[in-house]
Amino acid sequence: MKRMIRLLTLLFTVTILFSSCVKSVEIYNDPIVGSWVLNDASKGNASGWQPLYTELENGVFTFYSNGGATYDDGYNLYQGNWSITTVSSGYYDYYGNYYVDYHDAMQVRLRSGNGATINLYFDDVSFDGGNYFSATYYRNYSVERYGFRRY
Repeated sequence: MKRMIRLLTLLFTVTILFSSCVKSVEIYNDPIVGSWVLNDASKGNASGWQPLYTELENGVFTFYSNGGATYDDGYNLYQGNWSITTVSSGYYDYYGNYYVDYHDAMQVRLRSGNGATINLYFDDVSFDGGNYFSATYYRNYSVERYGFRRY
């Protein structure tokens, strides 16, 4: 009987130990991960908004969860990296309104095999929750705004 009590006590202790050693794995789901195309771009100032042609309208950006990035326009494949950081500074939103607050800024650096580069910096990037994100950049008294949609 003592042997049975010891065995049950041991079994109970082992069960408690194993049940308390459960690992929790949290998957970080960044909304930018995936493939995107430049849907629209424009430049605005006190006179209003004008279309902006970037030469990036005919390609696909792909952003990977490890920070890697590609851009493929069917002729050249660019490879590099991307990052989004939270900053506290002044910025213009997609509509040209100025704010000073915490917001996300984005940088993309890509290079093709022939040495051509694509370097993008956005003062502000905002996600709609799934299939669209917008980004802005302030330069020389005007705001450039870009809209990307999932590919």
